[in-house]
Amino acid sequence: MVSNRKGKIILSAAIVVVIAIAGLVVFLIYQGSNYLSTDNARVAAPLIGVSSVGGCQVLDLKVDIGSYVKKGQVVASVGMPRGTDTALREGMRASPLGNVSIESPVNGYVAAVWSYPGALIGAGQPIVTVYDTSNVWVQANIEETKINRIKPGQKVKITVDSLGGKTVTGSVDGIAPATAGTFSLLSQSNTSGNFTKVVQVVPIKISLDGFESGLLIPGSSVEVEIETR
Repeated sequence: MVSNRKGKIILSAAIVVVIAIAGLVVFLIYQGSNYLSTDNARVAAPLIGVSSVGGCQVLDLKVDIGSYVKKGQVVASVGMPRGTDTALREGMRASPLGNVSIESPVNGYVAAVWSYPGALIGAGQPIVTVYDTSNVWVQANIEETKINRIKPGQKVKITVDSLGGKTVTGSVDGIAPATAGTFSLLSQSNTSGNFTKVVQVVPIKISLDGFESGLLIPGSSVEVEIETR
């Protein structure tokens, strides 16, 4: 009697375990067929170097790392050497004293400061770098063996590490016509005769759906789940 009861309990437990395993297998197959996930992804945005068009000395720095600036806002004042061609001043605001105001070309946050008052800088050398908050996206790298499942317009769920795992939504905006290794400074070709095949990755661009981009940190890691069904 007792042994029969134990046998029924064991049988019931075994059935529950089998059903749970079967359910898990079905779920994994469904997920694998309808979704593609990767953590090889990061936030991307234009980083604009704000500089002078001619050699100069930095006289005053009006922003710091993390400062929000608007397009046309003065970020620094510089002094141009005597005899500087007036053509070099075009696009910059010159004061009656001959100083030149350097303006931000975009709305965004100051991501880096490269020069401070008193520093001598050359033409094109950035004084600050501004992160353009009007154009933020996610770049994900998809294995070449899976890239055929990716199509523009597919919905994407994005988990942002720097926001404590908060999720935002987006969609596939574009697929690069070349692998990430194509743009590497080091040659990817093998001429030694010893070849080991390595799976390449293809970059894709994911646009965000109405999210306040200023909360995202360029270069920070994210995980993406793409709906491929």
